[in-house]
Amino acid sequence: MEGTTHKPTSQRIRSFRIALVTGANKGIGLETCRQLLSKGATVILTARDEQRGLAAVRSLQASGASDVLFHQLDVADSASVSSLAGFIHDQFGKLDVLVNNAAVHGVGLDPQILGSSVQEPHNLTDLRNAIIETYDLAEECLNINYYGTKRVTEALLPLLQSSQSPRIVNLSSLYGKLRYIPDDKIKEEMRNVDVLSEDRLDEMLQSFLNDFKGGKLQENGWPTRTSAYMVSKVAVSAYTRILAKKYPKFCINCVDPGFVKTDINYNLGELPVEVGAQGPVFLAMLPDGSPSGHFYDLEEMSSFEATAILAHQLREKNGKSNCTSHQDTVLLSHIQFMKLPNSLKLDCQLAKLRTWRDMDIKPSDMRGGMIAVVTGANKGIGLEVCRRLAFNGVKVILTARDETKGMEALEKMRDSELSDIIFHQLDVTDASSIASLADFIRTQFGKLDILVNNAALGALTVDMDALKASKPTDDENTRDTGDIPDWLKPHVVQSFEMAETCLQTNYYGAKAVTKAFIPLLQSSLSGRIINVSSTLGQLRVISNERLQEELSDVDSLTEERLDQLATLFLKDFKDDLLGSNGWPTMASAYKVSKVLVNAYTRILAKTHPALCINCVNPGFVKTDLNWNSGILTVEEGAKGPVLLALGIMTVPLACSLTKLKLHPSETCKLHLR
Repeated sequence: MEGTTHKPTSQRIRSFRIALVTGANKGIGLETCRQLLSKGATVILTARDEQRGLAAVRSLQASGASDVLFHQLDVADSASVSSLAGFIHDQFGKLDVLVNNAAVHGVGLDPQILGSSVQEPHNLTDLRNAIIETYDLAEECLNINYYGTKRVTEALLPLLQSSQSPRIVNLSSLYGKLRYIPDDKIKEEMRNVDVLSEDRLDEMLQSFLNDFKGGKLQENGWPTRTSAYMVSKVAVSAYTRILAKKYPKFCINCVDPGFVKTDINYNLGELPVEVGAQGPVFLAMLPDGSPSGHFYDLEEMSSFEATAILAHQLREKNGKSNCTSHQDTVLLSHIQFMKLPNSLKLDCQLAKLRTWRDMDIKPSDMRGGMIAVVTGANKGIGLEVCRRLAFNGVKVILTARDETKGMEALEKMRDSELSDIIFHQLDVTDASSIASLADFIRTQFGKLDILVNNAALGALTVDMDALKASKPTDDENTRDTGDIPDWLKPHVVQSFEMAETCLQTNYYGAKAVTKAFIPLLQSSLSGRIINVSSTLGQLRVISNERLQEELSDVDSLTEERLDQLATLFLKDFKDDLLGSNGWPTMASAYKVSKVLVNAYTRILAKTHPALCINCVNPGFVKTDLNWNSGILTVEEGAKGPVLLALGIMTVPLACSLTKLKLHPSETCKLHLR
């Protein structure tokens, strides 16, 4: 049943970490084994199918790995779980790392919809259309993903307690976040770990299955698309927190590996397994005293962490961080944690570091008078960017075209006790307005550290009555398709006049503001420009391959040529030749304006290598620009611009980041610390 290359000696057992990975014969599980082996762990690879598991071990051995062995494991079978626990007890007497990776998607595919000649969907649309969800599949999904995780964990807890530094890593998912549960009462109960128990969690899952069988998912506030998978991952996340509270000496966390190409999504994911395994491996190798009971992903960072990293940057630059010696001690401990390879961002507060957070040290004590300008900032993402920058000690100049609305936004900020914000009127399409702001900054501050070009128009009008009557499905309401949502398309109208105004604001406006402020940014020790782009700004929205190639070639592309392309687009719009010439035909001006902004960002970064210049897609955020049809909050949308503005993310120049992950069409890569 089990295959080994050798039996480890007792000395090796004591000095080496023993790790077990479930569902490890392929995908993220197999790659997690590979990366753990590379870090010196002895790995027990498990799989339900013995032949496939042994084949996976042989593939690792062929790559030079020796400290890997196999044991059969069906997480849904108590006898199989018990057999594995007995094997580990006899062979090693302890377990250091448990990675609960085994999972199923809980859906089937309708072959009639896919077509008789198609075995798997070719894209996400095919997948969505062909999905079949049955009670039996839902029950199996919960039994493996949630109860299987519990079953294995409980059986191996005594072995983990024999370790000097036990780690449990539960593989969750983007869909393991509570925002995918529509019912507020369920979300609140799942969130309250001080009250939530395993028994109550089991009761809630039984209620879900009852509602599934009774056709009452939507009525009772459960997700209705891939519902069992979502609920199972939400339950795993909740169980992780309960377990961490119950075993405070353990380090127990869950992680979203990202949308990885695996069998579970028919290889339609965006990330390779090598990237997907980084999160689980990082958590498996955390140092003693690290945070426990948290949900990790590659996208999010707490405000405290931002402050800590800033202090570290000041320490490296100035030899001190403006902290007391005790604060420094705690800070340095945190920095060592953050400097581990492939460091992830927390999706929560760092409980271990509350001591330092509660002290009288403020971000503003360390920022040293940084000055930021945010355009289009009287509402939405722009306003939230101002709020977060001010919270982190930056002096923010909030700008808006409408002075009354700008002053109202400023008063809201002051009501929140954020006093380090001032207002200045700015119309990005008016050269005299731009010059007035530049003169104000030069006179008052003599420099500018951060420019966030956020001002934008959508270039669409909508039939509001028809829009209110139209209701998206649950799936449409929680998914970023990378385009205008299908349910919204029939209600929007575009015109040449709107297209012209859109380019004038989104592209030419960003250029005009940037050029006026570059001398001020060059007076900063670390000038930064962040251009807020969009999912719709990716080159794939342009079907003309020649245009795509030209816009991709930053070595040859010039600002003059970008302006020519903008003029050509408007001419084709007026002549009704958009589709014929390979331009987008829906929300065309907005898409083209954001494509041009992305290209301009890369040209600008090449022209000004001393500045840090990037663009970022904040995600499909609920704002006036999309009539609040987005799926993310402004708080979520502001994270990308703020992280880039504060210099926390270590990225190369001129990158286009999508939700804090680099867009694959670009040649640069995100550097993980």
